[in-house]
Amino acid sequence: MTGIRISLLGPVRAWRGDAELPLGPAQRRAVLAMLAGAEGRAVTTEELIDGLWGEDLPNHAVAAIRNHVSGLRSVLEEDRTAPQLLVSVGGGYALRLAPDGTDLAVFQQLARDAARLRAGGDPAGASARLRRALELPTGTPLAGVPGGHAERQRERLAQLRLAVLHERLELDLELGRHAEQVNELTSLVEEFPLHEGLAALLMTALYRSGRPAEALTTFAATRRALDTGLGVEPTLPLRELHERIRQGDPGLAAPTAPPPHPSPAAAGPRESRPRPEQLPSDASEFTGRRELVQSLMGLVERPPAFAPTIIAVAGMGGVGKTALAVHLARRVRARFPDGQLYVNLRGGRPDPMEPGAVLVHFLRSLGVPESAVPDQLDERSGLFRSLLAERRVLVVLDDARDLDQLRPLLPGSEHSTVLVTSRSSLLGLAPTRHVDLDVLEPDESLELLARIAGRRRVAEEPDAARELLAACCHLPLAIRIVAARSALRPDWSLAAIGARLADRRQRLAELSLHDLAVEACFQLSYDQLTPGAAHAFRLLAVPQTADLSLPAAAAALELTEHAALDVLEGLVHAGLLESPAPDRYRYHDLLRLFAQARAEQLDSPQERAGLILRMVDQAVATAANAYRTVRPSHAVADAIGAVPVTGSALTDRAGARRWLDEEGGNLLALAEQALGIAGAHRVVADLLLALDPHLEAGFRWRALIDVCRRTMRQAADRGDARAEGRAGYMLGGGLMQLGRLDEAEPVADRAAEQARSCRDLPVLAEVLNVCAMIAHIRQRTEVSHVLHAETVRLAEECGSTWTTANALATSVPWHLARGDAGTAVRAAERSLALFRALDDPFGEVYALHSTGRAARVLGDTERAISLHERGLALADAHGFLVFEPMALVHLANCHLEAGRPAEAAARAEQAVTASRRLHRQDTETAALDLLRRV
Repeated sequence: MTGIRISLLGPVRAWRGDAELPLGPAQRRAVLAMLAGAEGRAVTTEELIDGLWGEDLPNHAVAAIRNHVSGLRSVLEEDRTAPQLLVSVGGGYALRLAPDGTDLAVFQQLARDAARLRAGGDPAGASARLRRALELPTGTPLAGVPGGHAERQRERLAQLRLAVLHERLELDLELGRHAEQVNELTSLVEEFPLHEGLAALLMTALYRSGRPAEALTTFAATRRALDTGLGVEPTLPLRELHERIRQGDPGLAAPTAPPPHPSPAAAGPRESRPRPEQLPSDASEFTGRRELVQSLMGLVERPPAFAPTIIAVAGMGGVGKTALAVHLARRVRARFPDGQLYVNLRGGRPDPMEPGAVLVHFLRSLGVPESAVPDQLDERSGLFRSLLAERRVLVVLDDARDLDQLRPLLPGSEHSTVLVTSRSSLLGLAPTRHVDLDVLEPDESLELLARIAGRRRVAEEPDAARELLAACCHLPLAIRIVAARSALRPDWSLAAIGARLADRRQRLAELSLHDLAVEACFQLSYDQLTPGAAHAFRLLAVPQTADLSLPAAAAALELTEHAALDVLEGLVHAGLLESPAPDRYRYHDLLRLFAQARAEQLDSPQERAGLILRMVDQAVATAANAYRTVRPSHAVADAIGAVPVTGSALTDRAGARRWLDEEGGNLLALAEQALGIAGAHRVVADLLLALDPHLEAGFRWRALIDVCRRTMRQAADRGDARAEGRAGYMLGGGLMQLGRLDEAEPVADRAAEQARSCRDLPVLAEVLNVCAMIAHIRQRTEVSHVLHAETVRLAEECGSTWTTANALATSVPWHLARGDAGTAVRAAERSLALFRALDDPFGEVYALHSTGRAARVLGDTERAISLHERGLALADAHGFLVFEPMALVHLANCHLEAGRPAEAAARAEQAVTASRRLHRQDTETAALDLLRRV
């Protein structure tokens, strides 16, 4: 019902499905324990206060309770604005859990069931129920929970458990299990020396085991414990038992046979029932999934208290759902002495099995004559549940289509276990365990290939084997096909087989053998989609991005985000799309190939191109918003071309940087793809410009070079000065950062010329700053000074405070090169003040390092070290990798000048590592040179 489970028999904990929920402080857990223990009854605020604090009330106790309830709702409720679980009732609160929502409720129900079975003459069934109750995870009840209520409950629950344990031991003696109980009872009597009931059970077990002297010794020890601890003699029943043992009373002998176990719902004695054995053979090459199989086996061995164990395995076609279910079923079948039922429901085919026909098959297998099979579906389902009520049967329902097909086939009692496989996620089934099956791990894939194709071949060509598996995307069906083809062609090398899969357009056609084909497997899932969902499945595979965000998918499909979410989740539900994180979606690589092939067949080139342009427009709008947030008061953000969409707001700097980091790679791939569309170079140039903060902060310039060159060429061919200048600025700046000055200088000069010709002033200011830095590096100090002055003038004309601050920080090294340390210091400090006023941590880090360089030249080495350390710490906190190598070089130099060679060497070594990580040849060379001087 709610999906929430709460533990009270040990530490107070809560889960939704398999995920444990963070409940917060101990007092909040105490409130939860009181509400959960009330079993749905409303608990007043006064009762909660009393249970938590008693008479020692804190100030604002009512407010504290409300705060704890609010905190619990934040983790228990799926929508805390409309509580369905923790509800307000009158002057208090009630926790509406499922009947088995707490381990205490399960424990108590099992104890009640045991009492009913014992009264009905079934001590074996009663003992089994009590064993299951005692196997529930435990510890100290309500451990760590404060308050008088918890203290009282700890004592009550400990006594309740001891009473259930006593009853189970008593039943086991009735069943003739005395010998196996002696050790357990001995330990318990040592733990509870004043418990006469346990002493009586131990004395009986010892006597029945042929150890009467030890039974009498136990009585004597208990008598001494009672006298010492309580000052009393044993009660009459224990004294009478002692006397009967002393006299060898034959009435104390063990029962000769276990009591009969009546089964009124059974069709007859187990020996006379049909015992179906319908499981398919287990694939001899079944590989991997060890931890998952062990976990599921444990679940089967420890079933829930009141309902059948249902394990649902969902996943894309070919991922190995059936293989897993059959393998698991064969591993656990010994636990189901009444048989195993299996059916392929053909859910992925046009003619799925009707549940009525499946029930006829099952009922016949269970011994129901043809004439006794009811005509109506609900009557067949009822008879099926009745037959399984007291039988231990394993039911495997393979390839289910939906819940309507499944529901009539599910047993109702806890004795049976059901394994379901489906391409869809079967929302609403609420299984005991849901498994979203993924492809194999690389090592598991290699093992599967070796088992089928031969270990010697794989050992001889390990690299080719791994390339082959990568082409199969680790999908078990694909691996089985290529492995089988390899086995059929022992003279072919794995490299030759892999070469046939290298062409992505032909790969699916190669992945087929006889009746096995990856493409045909995918087609079954595709054929189940509605026309609209199939259209979306095809189109969303067109962009060559690693994954898709919800806003990007909405733009691609021309839908609102709400409508797009329904479509995307429907494809996830169908096993045709993955959702690795909230609002993010991706294809399995082979499914992408399948979808792209269908798109090329069914959707026009114009429609596919339009989709890419819509996505680029949406990306430009959102990237401009991110630019505006990350670099406040920067004129470039407002200069990015207007597009016909608004884009996501991204008004929070951390959120904007997170979006840039998540989407940066996708956007470059999208830009590359868009350049194949005539006229798209202009909006691509804007997109590249908008990605400047992302590329600079993470020093990602290498990824930019090729797409920038293509954009520049296309813009030049069409005489588009604006686009050529923008792409040229990004390319020139990237090449300069990478130390490729011979390439960077003519590109930046051309970009400045084009930006000036169309009065693209914000971009002109930026590209002139790049030209000034190149001139400084080439030791053309006066040229860099002139370009810097023009940069500042243009920035002020554009109202771009950020550009002004950046240019001032950039100018520090060439002021120092001219011997003008005073101007350098003023420029650095003004830059630092401007960036701090903009509340821009990236700019502040840059200004801190510039100020540190000036301080070092002025001879204030300790201040320089402090400034560089502060800059490094701030850069590390925000993930600005670009600053690390040069800052470490400066720090190493400062320590060397201060006479601390060990510190200098340590910082220089760190600079080498950071430079290599970012492929920065200039700082690596400087750091290595410094190490040689230490």
